[in-house]
Amino acid sequence: MSEDEDFIPYLVLVCFDRGTDLRDRIEESLPLLLEALKEIGNVQPAMSSYDGSAVSYLVSTSAAVQPWQVLEQLKSPKSRRSSPLKTHDRVLVISVGPGLAQRMERVTDWLSEHGLLA
Repeated sequence: MSEDEDFIPYLVLVCFDRGTDLRDRIEESLPLLLEALKEIGNVQPAMSSYDGSAVSYLVSTSAAVQPWQVLEQLKSPKSRRSSPLKTHDRVLVISVGPGLAQRMERVTDWLSEHGLLA
């Protein structure tokens, strides 16, 4: 994506269904999830829960891409890959504007100051 092109940063949160095969699901789904997100924009891993059942990514994509399109990209299997999401997985796609980014930074700073971030 060129520097002069408009883009929207999204925060994509995924919570995998905690079935009996969580470890296998994570090993199967994470590469597919990353591949699906890379198809729509630049991807930066943001965080993952200790057990891997929740992950988040920052995705910058064209301003024409809407949050529902990001969600559809994750739900839809493609000819060269299966869908990274299963029926009971949950996804939240948030558009990160300057105001939200500043608030997130303040919250992160506060958590760090109080020793609540690892």
